[in-house]
Amino acid sequence: MITVSRPTSPCDPASSVAQFLAQFSLTNRAEALDLALRALRARVEPDRILACELAWEIHQRGYWSQLRRPDGSAYDSEETYFREALGLASWRTAYKRLAIGRMLTSFGEAERALLRAGLADVGVAKASIVAPAVERLGQWHTWLTWAMQLSAVALQAKVSEALQALPRGVELSPPGTRFRQTVLAAMPDIEAMELVERFFEVGALVAGTDHAVAIFLAGCREALSEWEGQATELFRHVIHPNRWTAPPAEPTP
Repeated sequence: MITVSRPTSPCDPASSVAQFLAQFSLTNRAEALDLALRALRARVEPDRILACELAWEIHQRGYWSQLRRPDGSAYDSEETYFREALGLASWRTAYKRLAIGRMLTSFGEAERALLRAGLADVGVAKASIVAPAVERLGQWHTWLTWAMQLSAVALQAKVSEALQALPRGVELSPPGTRFRQTVLAAMPDIEAMELVERFFEVGALVAGTDHAVAIFLAGCREALSEWEGQATELFRHVIHPNRWTAPPAEPTP
């Protein structure tokens, strides 16, 4: 009988895993590696979910602007802070982690603990997929069940259908999708991303299309005439408040 023991030294996980694998013969190497991977995942995922919740509080309260790097320098943006603090390659991924944290904090502490454990079971990747559905529709038991049963692609399609949105990566006009994703990725913080999402959502109704480029152009046409009027007034009253045109000269008698 094989005994699976907890790591003897939390500072040396590699040594602990090596001791665990040494209990298996070479013929059972595949089974041993699988058990080790699952044990490591079960140990790591709860912390990753909790990190999402803590990150949301840092964002919500603006703490990132008060923090400093180990060398004492300030962070130039919220994006830079979260990419470094969470060890992520993109702001879009950081945004997904913040969305998980925001969703968690919408529940009371007792229920949140259960939900946190359930999300750890399905993993951060699938948690980021179901977070919008749980936040807007509730029924987190159902969504976690779907997350356990479905692939990430099928789960995303189910969430998109429930939220009455197109599945990610499926759109009649790929250029529109790329444009929308580029604009969202350029946003400095989560509020700006939500503002842009709302712009495209309302714009789709006004412009009568889901194509992000068409929505953007329609918004430009609506705003440009008003902005031009405001710019003219700004030029007259702010930039050149004393500007005037000399009256025509009196005719020579």
